[in-house]
Amino acid sequence: MNITKHALERMVERGFTPEMLAVLMNGKTSVVPTRDEKFLVIGKADGKFWTLVFTKDLYLLVSVRRSHNDEEALWNSK
Repeated sequence: MNITKHALERMVERGFTPEMLAVLMNGKTSVVPTRDEKFLVIGKADGKFWTLVFTKDLYLLVSVRRSHNDEEALWNSK
């Protein structure tokens, strides 16, 4: 996985640590395609839901943010 400068900046701003990234990626996740050929990876780390935005090949991490309610519902439905 390659992390863009933008994603790294978002991680730092939001308090999302590399350790939290490892927990999220090794736990239960939901992968959802978007209309603009990206994928959302939704998971839980440190007791909170997070959404990671990846490029279409799931190699490049573009951004990180707290999940929206509908994204949490997708995660809970799996």
